[in-house]
Amino acid sequence: MEIKNLTSLIIEPTNTCNLRCTFCFVTEGMDREEGFMSFGLFKKIIDDAPGLEHLCMHNWGEPLLNKDIFRMFDYAAQSGVKHIVMNTNGTLLTDKMIDRIVSSPLSVIRFSIDGSAETFKKIRGVDLDKIEKNILKLKNKKDALRPELGMGVVFTVEEETKEDVDAYVAHWETVVDHVRMQPKLIQSPRQEVCPEPFGKDYGKLVVLWDGTVIPCCVDYNATLALGNAWTDKVMDLWQEAAIEQLRQQHLTGDFPGVCVNCNECETEKTTKRFFYATQT
Repeated sequence: MEIKNLTSLIIEPTNTCNLRCTFCFVTEGMDREEGFMSFGLFKKIIDDAPGLEHLCMHNWGEPLLNKDIFRMFDYAAQSGVKHIVMNTNGTLLTDKMIDRIVSSPLSVIRFSIDGSAETFKKIRGVDLDKIEKNILKLKNKKDALRPELGMGVVFTVEEETKEDVDAYVAHWETVVDHVRMQPKLIQSPRQEVCPEPFGKDYGKLVVLWDGTVIPCCVDYNATLALGNAWTDKVMDLWQEAAIEQLRQQHLTGDFPGVCVNCNECETEKTTKRFFYATQT
């Protein structure tokens, strides 16, 4: 199995959130301590990763709740990171926040919008109309001042919401640059090797708010800790014994507990993320 070069990190600015979405493990299932990544830790991570190309500034939680998030964007860009991406639930888009987003070096901002307004209210507990108005406000400002800022939406698809997909795509394609579908995580037996420890398109690790490094964002309780960014160089962990053991477990089908029932719902509307394309 080919091991791709590690060129990407997912960094968790916080695992706290201002929403309690029905499908999210922050709402139910996550029992690790909540907190916010410090700028000092973020700086060390970036300083220890001189070849980093791609940075995802989100994991579990709402990243805009971290008071240092824009300072983090600036430092990453100044350090040579070419692509900085953030997903957000869109509830914090005040006029001031919109101005800061447009003036930041963020490459792509995506909004988690699930289906119709009725579905969105049911799943996320907030009204979609206000969020969409603020997304349009951001679009107008970035088109005028920084058109290269990419905008997208992400739809977590499950059986109850798959009928919303076609209308969703038709609508949001008129608003943003790209529309992404992803299947809901479910619990059912895994049969195939997962690409995450090897790199599906490129190597990638996850650094949680407290510095814990894990191989996959699905491990929301950090049971597969590879090390800690406070004491380890994150990029080195891609080559060390803990992740090599995980690779061997996947190759032999002896999956660790967090992986053995890791799966995604089956839907013709999107493909699975944590499986190789030839095995879906």
